[in-house]
Amino acid sequence: MKVVLSVGNSVIPNFQAKNNISDSHKIRQKKYEQEKIYTKKQLEGLMISVALSAAFLGGAIVYLDNRSKLRILKNTREQVKTLTYNNENLTKVNERLKEIAQRGKDALSDILEGDLAPKDRRDKILNDLKEKIENGDYGYDIKNPPITGKGGATVHPDAIPLPSSAGTTNRINIKELDIPQIASDGRFDYEVPMSDEVKITHMKSADFSPVKCQPTNISESYADSVKWNNDKIARDILQNFFDGHGQTLDGVRFHFEPVSNGKYNVSIEGKSTYTPDKAVYIGESTKHTNARAAGNYGEGLKMATLKLLKDGGAEDVRIASDNWKVTYFLTDGNLSDKRVLSYSLDKTGGYNGNYIEFETSDKNLLNSLRATINRFYNSGNTHFKCPDFENDILGIKNLPKGEKGGIYIAGQRFEFDGQFDSLDGIVIFIKEKLPVKVVDISRDRTSLNTADIQGIGSWLARNENMSKDDKVKLLKSLERYWDEKEYDKKTPMDSFLEYFLNLVNLASDNNKLYIKFPENNISYSLATPDVVYDLRLKGYRVCKSYFSNVGMPTIRNVLGDARAHDVVIPNDVQKKKILILKEAINKLSPSLKDKHFSSDELNTKIYLFDRNSIKDRKMYSDCNAEAIVDNHVSKGFWIDKNYINSASFSDALETALHELSHKAGGDESADFSYKLTEVNKDAIDQLLNDIKSRNEMQALNTLWENLS
Repeated sequence: MKVVLSVGNSVIPNFQAKNNISDSHKIRQKKYEQEKIYTKKQLEGLMISVALSAAFLGGAIVYLDNRSKLRILKNTREQVKTLTYNNENLTKVNERLKEIAQRGKDALSDILEGDLAPKDRRDKILNDLKEKIENGDYGYDIKNPPITGKGGATVHPDAIPLPSSAGTTNRINIKELDIPQIASDGRFDYEVPMSDEVKITHMKSADFSPVKCQPTNISESYADSVKWNNDKIARDILQNFFDGHGQTLDGVRFHFEPVSNGKYNVSIEGKSTYTPDKAVYIGESTKHTNARAAGNYGEGLKMATLKLLKDGGAEDVRIASDNWKVTYFLTDGNLSDKRVLSYSLDKTGGYNGNYIEFETSDKNLLNSLRATINRFYNSGNTHFKCPDFENDILGIKNLPKGEKGGIYIAGQRFEFDGQFDSLDGIVIFIKEKLPVKVVDISRDRTSLNTADIQGIGSWLARNENMSKDDKVKLLKSLERYWDEKEYDKKTPMDSFLEYFLNLVNLASDNNKLYIKFPENNISYSLATPDVVYDLRLKGYRVCKSYFSNVGMPTIRNVLGDARAHDVVIPNDVQKKKILILKEAINKLSPSLKDKHFSSDELNTKIYLFDRNSIKDRKMYSDCNAEAIVDNHVSKGFWIDKNYINSASFSDALETALHELSHKAGGDESADFSYKLTEVNKDAIDQLLNDIKSRNEMQALNTLWENLS
């Protein structure tokens, strides 16, 4: 009677033949009967179903790292207790599986190395097989492994054709501003040309009582916490004029002149009027309700004023409009020895517009004010001329390589990586303030970085106000960034494209975006540099991998899977060992055919590689074999030349069955684990119950040993 060990729904034989049972087999049988039984469900619950794949084949076992449980760990006491308990069980079961695997391997070796046939029959079997192997042929081209994965890209009937261009003629009449240089003595006089884009606003005059030397609650030392250089001071001074003219600097006048004390008088004038509370109170601003205004709560002007008084050499800063003037200065505080920002509010005879005026000892500030004119939208800022894409949300303009662009939000250019002019070759202008969750523009308006670019790409991908056609045109405008780069450093726009294309189709199925690309456009999939080079020579454009998300075919679609290894041509001994393995698998076909493998799969193709070669030693230094699978069909496997030279016949056969079973999935999949378990069970069951199969397999083992 044959005794078995149940593992879930599988049956594991104890390798006890019906006759000629050795004492070692009887000892193993007793040990198997003492094993604790684990069901398939229990093993899955312990996260070790993958380990079942090696219940018989020592080389096939995959031991799960207990640390993988940490992925689901949450900081609760009960979960920690559960994790500890399960980890202890995992350790015990893994140890048990190691023992089972080793005994299974030993038992299989016993079967193959036994000598149960009478001498005359044994010799005949051996001689027949020897002649077959010596005169045999592979039956396939040993130099050319099969191509897998080739099948063409999915055809999407609703794919949108890629336009030949997404360019615009918007603002084609923009003429670059001819801004004069600041004279050597600091003199500068310039008015940005007026245009019909300017929207002058006049707030109704309000009656008020003058105020003399009113302290605020802003201390002088607070200026040190605001990390602003001259560029940021200039930005926030001009921001008020930009918003006051309807989001343009058109019509704003600049006047700098030297004064007798070695300082420079600065006067900047605009044409709108507003009430004094906007110059005094933080939070008294209507800009936060205007999505297209550059400012928010009126903080920027006050902070710029404080920096001018603290660090810019100004004794006072004067802001005036309509019938009032506010003068800011520093005075001694009442609550400490620190000076505080104070102001006086006076009535004036009336001024049709507004201005800011101060003196500074910092000539570099003058240069920043001049440069900042083109850090806002104006009718002479060529960054906005004829963008390559534009809709109601944003615009994209490509610049000549090497020319610096930038990111504008609500008409104001922001720093990128700490500089206003650091984004190479491209301008992005977003027409309204971004949601805080996309880009959080704090009071300090800290520099944007690649993470912000990624956030903008993600936001646009999911933006319901962006039509599919607009998204296609947006991608077309960024075509210079499509190419796969093998060695170049990833640029911010590479990151933008990655996030945009990876998220654009996370919407519902009926709103997915697919594009019909030119036939020579293919997206990168795993391939060696020489394959990419050859494709480009043949006229293909190899684009970034994530273009496959929107319908671009991949290298794999066109060529199939890239060959993992270089073929090693077998020598005479290696050829015979390959033929012995093929014959052994063929002998197991009564138990494996149809149930597990087709006839073609059992007539397997085996290819030799060298895991120590320059190409393979980095990734495959510990790899004995690798399956060749195409859509869950086994096309054969690779085997390392050194392994086939040194392995025993039983080890090599175990490896072959392992690789054939990979048609069901990867090493860590439960499907593969159970496929291999059943394959091994049925194969060994055949050897135990069919004396002819057993004798033939033993003869093949002898031939293998003689070759070794």
